[in-house]
Amino acid sequence: MADRPHNCCHLMSMGDTSLEALDADAVEYGFLSAARYFCVSFSEPLGGAWVTAMLGADYFFPGPDSAEKMRRALAVVHEMRTSRRSTFRFSNPRCEGCSSIVTEDERHLLQLVQHARAHRVSMLASSAMLLCEGHATDRVIAAARGFADCVGATTRDTIRV
Repeated sequence: MADRPHNCCHLMSMGDTSLEALDADAVEYGFLSAARYFCVSFSEPLGGAWVTAMLGADYFFPGPDSAEKMRRALAVVHEMRTSRRSTFRFSNPRCEGCSSIVTEDERHLLQLVQHARAHRVSMLASSAMLLCEGHATDRVIAAARGFADCVGATTRDTIRV
């Protein structure tokens, strides 16, 4: 990537895509960014990234009920982590170069939320199955629907990949 900062050397891996290719709106971008900070917190518990996420709720989800939207975003990440068996691969939200890359795992997570917001039931189930690697999906689907109910539906018909 030509626009990557000089100190970033991350390259795209198989299955990765650019953020712009996923046509995320502001809510979905906020969700992905918050999810990344939660993932950093889980991988580096003493780093305090969760503080950035929680205190930055208004930044990730501007407008009313930002704290509740953040709580529901965390619920989606928590349910996903509970169901998955392998490590969730995510991009560093603190790096301009890395944060423009969406990993395959992140794509499934973002599409889960996009499908929940668009009320695409079968695509929601498919994204949940891929995200949870064939393990239980009921709770992650319920969390995604809860997040979607809180932030509102989207009117987009298609999702680009």
